[in-house]
Amino acid sequence: MKIAVLAAMLAAQPAPEAPSEPWAEVMLIGTYHFDNPGLDQFNVEADDVLSDTRQAELERVVERLAEWQPDLVVVEMERERQPRADAQYAEYLEGGLRDDRNEITQLGFRLAARMGHDRVAASDVQHRFFSDQHAEIHENPGDRYAAVLAEQTAFGEAFMADTQALIERGASMGEILHWYNTPEQLDRNHQFYTRYSIRFWQDENQGGAHTIANWHERNLLIFQNILREVEESEGEARRVVVFYGQGHIPLLARFIDDSPFLTLADPLEYLGD
Repeated sequence: MKIAVLAAMLAAQPAPEAPSEPWAEVMLIGTYHFDNPGLDQFNVEADDVLSDTRQAELERVVERLAEWQPDLVVVEMERERQPRADAQYAEYLEGGLRDDRNEITQLGFRLAARMGHDRVAASDVQHRFFSDQHAEIHENPGDRYAAVLAEQTAFGEAFMADTQALIERGASMGEILHWYNTPEQLDRNHQFYTRYSIRFWQDENQGGAHTIANWHERNLLIFQNILREVEESEGEARRVVVFYGQGHIPLLARFIDDSPFLTLADPLEYLGD
């Protein structure tokens, strides 16, 4: 009875109007981890981004991104740590943290400072990746699971090898980031889940699907934080640059593409050399 009453009340309400135009354009830029933290399942061995060559290349990347005139820079730091982000950015503006290799500093802080922004927005949410169900399979794998895992491992290692080859042949930061953000390479990263993780089941244990659900949930929470930054800016954040690990970009792009409030901006013409 209560459900029927609620449904009737909702039906009686006028449908909310979609905005006449999106509130903001969002430019998503996928990166690798510059400081080699080794936190991911597959990791690139980055060279020294503090070298004179890499610093000049990063300056060029930021110079070109600044041509888009972003109003807000969003980075992969937990939203609950915004006070820490504020303190670190203030230190950066005073000339500090120049020896910090993290991409948050090297790209996010650098771009925000160039644009004269007074803050950088922290939007990440820490969330468990591997599900309990997936862990249960992993601890007692059957032959089929082991075979799919071997395929996924080879796929991930091949992607990392291609990235490593770019670095080792001396590709510039702009070239690497351009390659990383092409539709082909973003889709390749997404296939890690759609070709392999989704096939991690054993008997009636759907562990892979539960792990993918965790990944979707984290990225949906990140998307909500980005949308919140835009809405709470009250029209000030019309162009937003978001720096995140490349694996996040396909889902964030899909959420933005589905949203009436945001629209995607293509970063490729601002990357490369």
